[in-house]
Amino acid sequence: MAHVTDSMWPARRVVTGGSLLRTLRQEAGLTLIELAGRLEDQGAGIDAAHLQRIESGKIRRPSAGTLEAILTHGLDAPFRTRRDVLEAYGYRLPWALPTEREIEEGRRLCAQELLSATWPAYLMDHGQRLWSWNRYVPRLLGREPDDPAPARFVGLTVLDLVFNPAIGVTLMIANPERYRPLFLRMFKIQTQPHAHEPWFQDLLARANEWTGFKEMWSDLPENADEMLATQPITPIEFRVPGVADPLRFRIALIYLSLDPRFQVVHWIPYGAATLRHVAGWAEEDGEG
Repeated sequence: MAHVTDSMWPARRVVTGGSLLRTLRQEAGLTLIELAGRLEDQGAGIDAAHLQRIESGKIRRPSAGTLEAILTHGLDAPFRTRRDVLEAYGYRLPWALPTEREIEEGRRLCAQELLSATWPAYLMDHGQRLWSWNRYVPRLLGREPDDPAPARFVGLTVLDLVFNPAIGVTLMIANPERYRPLFLRMFKIQTQPHAHEPWFQDLLARANEWTGFKEMWSDLPENADEMLATQPITPIEFRVPGVADPLRFRIALIYLSLDPRFQVVHWIPYGAATLRHVAGWAEEDGEG
């Protein structure tokens, strides 16, 4: 069971937690006995009487483990629902890496935003892994929008794309001396809350094998406020095959409100030459 940190909240919020659980159970079409049966099948011994006392508020603050069992094993609730219920009881849900089902839901939630963007944009989770993108991302690789070749990037981290020489994309960055240190500063800020989680430690251990990465990472300040205060804005310059001069982009992130573990990353054209070139892509796709 994942560790959950806690803090006391007023009793009014606790009652709200019980009503949230009751509503979720009813929406799932389960009686208390049926829910208890599901939990029993999963090895979580929470009987119907105990569930009723939680829903009614007689048990004002169940343990985080009990709530996690009900939400995960009994109700199969998505991340945002588990988060809301646990927060109603004064607990904070750790940001576990999304499951396959949650990744599919993230893809669904961001599909319209990716479709409507007229520049490269992709979906990434807080583990920095890429899961989907729009028709403009293959263009960055000199490919047609429907080319299947970029599928090899699914599940890779942006750290791989910027630093891992085996991937090849890092060689397409035209200003690596300026861009990579700034990228890494923002990467460290974004991942700081997860620095002690196993997935992040595994990623960092792998990245330390790449030439120059360990030294660059060690040179970064530990204080996020210090990094933000001194972070200059430098666009990425990207060598697109078949394009004479590098294209320039500013990178912006938008978090999904329903599941903030996911974010849509926009490569916004920077400078007149890049604006014209990306506009040409849009016109070819009938967006002009």
